[in-house]
Amino acid sequence: MDIDKLETFLMVAKFGSFRAAAQKQFLSPRAVSKQMNQIEAELGVKLFEREKNRTKLTSYGSDFIVTAQDIVNSYKTAVTKIKTRNAIQEKRLKSGISSPSQSTIWQTALTDFLSKNPDINIEIQQETGQRLLSLVDSMALDFCISPYYGTHEIDKTFPNLQRVDLYIGTFYIGISKLNPLSKQDSISFTQLQNLKLLYYTPFSSIHLKKIFLKKFAGLLREEQVELITTLEQRNLMVAVNKGFGLFPSVLVDEEELQNPLINFLPIRDDCNDFYSSAFWYNRQNTNPVLKKLVDKFNNRQ
Repeated sequence: MDIDKLETFLMVAKFGSFRAAAQKQFLSPRAVSKQMNQIEAELGVKLFEREKNRTKLTSYGSDFIVTAQDIVNSYKTAVTKIKTRNAIQEKRLKSGISSPSQSTIWQTALTDFLSKNPDINIEIQQETGQRLLSLVDSMALDFCISPYYGTHEIDKTFPNLQRVDLYIGTFYIGISKLNPLSKQDSISFTQLQNLKLLYYTPFSSIHLKKIFLKKFAGLLREEQVELITTLEQRNLMVAVNKGFGLFPSVLVDEEELQNPLINFLPIRDDCNDFYSSAFWYNRQNTNPVLKKLVDKFNNRQ
C-alpha cells in the first residue's frame, strides 16, 4: 500500500477533515478524497463517514489507524537506516527530540560540543518519546533527548539503551492565576479533581497519559487526563483555567516568561514527581562521533 496515501489517511484521521489534511500534505481536497477512495477500494471497507463539514471515522477506520501508523513507522525506520549507513565516515549524528520544550535542552546541552566540532553534520527529527527510543534502540538515530519519568519500564523494554540525565528536577503543577488555588505555596492533586490534566503531544498517542496515571496512581482518574495536540493550545487552556498542566521544574523559568497568566506550584502530595531531561543512546552504537559526545557528557557528571 502506498506510504503517501497512508500518511494522508493518518492526517485525515487526526484532523477530522479532508481539507485540513490537504493543507498539511500540500494537496488539494479533491486529491485527498481520491486517495482515500483508493484505500477504501483496496481494503474493501468504508473508512469514513463523509459529512458536510467533517469526516468521521467508521469502526474500520478507527481500527486501521494502528496498522497504518505501524506501516509508516516501519517504512521511515528503514529509510532512515539506509540514509545513515555512511554516517560514521561522514562525521554525522542523527538526533531526535520529543517536544519543542526539549529543543531548549538540546541546544543547551550541545552548544559547547558543536561549537568545538563545527564539521559535524547533525540532523534532528521530532517523534513521540517512545518512538524516539525505538529508533535509538535500532540505531536509526544515534541519540535522542527525551524525558525520563522514573517509572523504570524503559529499562525492560530497551535493555541496550543507556541514559545520561542532563537536568534533573521534579514536576510542578501549572494552574491559572484566575484560579484562587494558584495563590498557594504548593498544591495537591486532590484539590484539582474538578479540573482536567491537559497534556501535550502532537501525535495521536496515549503513552504519556499512561505514564502520568502510573506515576500519580490514586491521585488522577483516567477520564481526568486529556490530550491536547498543540503546546500553545495546552498552555492557553491552562492560562484561562480550563485545566491544569504538569511542567518540569527545569523549564519553569522559561515557562514563566512565556505564560504570564500561569502559576507554577510544587506538588504537595507524597508521590513520584521525579523528572529528568535525558540523553539516550545505544551502548552498541559504534559511531565515533557519538562516543565523543557521550564521553563529554559522562565526564561532566
